[in-house]
Amino acid sequence: MTLPILSTGTDDVNTAILSGAGDVRLRLLQCGAPQGRPVLFLHGITENASAFEPLMRQLPDHLRPMALDLRGRGQSFKPESGYRMADYIEDLLVVCNSLNGYAERPVLVGHSMGARIAAAFAATHPTMADGVVLVDPPLSGPGRSAFPLPLSRFLEPKRAIDEGRYDDFKAYYTTPGFDYERKALELQSCATAAIEQSYAAMNAEPFHAYYRMLRLPALLLSAGLAPFISEEAEEELRTMNPGIRTERLAYVGHEVHKLAPERLAASLTAFLASLS
Repeated sequence: MTLPILSTGTDDVNTAILSGAGDVRLRLLQCGAPQGRPVLFLHGITENASAFEPLMRQLPDHLRPMALDLRGRGQSFKPESGYRMADYIEDLLVVCNSLNGYAERPVLVGHSMGARIAAAFAATHPTMADGVVLVDPPLSGPGRSAFPLPLSRFLEPKRAIDEGRYDDFKAYYTTPGFDYERKALELQSCATAAIEQSYAAMNAEPFHAYYRMLRLPALLLSAGLAPFISEEAEEELRTMNPGIRTERLAYVGHEVHKLAPERLAASLTAFLASLS
């Protein structure tokens, strides 16, 4: 099967390439009102910014949705090492530094690993954002249960699609209506080192500590059909930081932005409206 190249933008979604120190090159997708409130989406371990394009188009026209290719993914640079929280935070500072002329600071919307990055950035740089939305973040870390999926769950389908074994690749995904071409593109544009090192970091870095530190307006969305946030774990998080609003999306799997984009858009729009 021949797969199309990764999208470089469309008529309503444009691409910016941001440069940082050394070899840092980051792709940022943007749409909506040029001077609207920035809403910055951060993706999971094997995705890229394009995963959010359909959702970005559903948001109100007065906003400025943006989505970042995290290092090692999409069209951003792919170093051999450097996939810990501190590295992702440095890249977010590059993005924030590029946001010239906006009256409002960005609202961060992270999914899965991206939610962990959003929480850490908002906790350690609270004056750089106006709010944060955490979509089904894994709760692994020191003193906590390990990441609930094995590393092979990410590496084996990538190896299959890289080697052209499309049927073997498809066997890893059984959700009805699953978009195999999109996932194939995501995996092909993701560096193996980014997967391996990011996976290790999610077991080594302290999500709960960052969560407790959050003082910005924040919303936690948990996916009821995913193995990442149980009802008991959600209750612990409410106790740990009662200032964070929580919402459980029953009967929705982990990739909320793909499986229930309208539901996510409604929750996100309501949260953004509350900031005003």
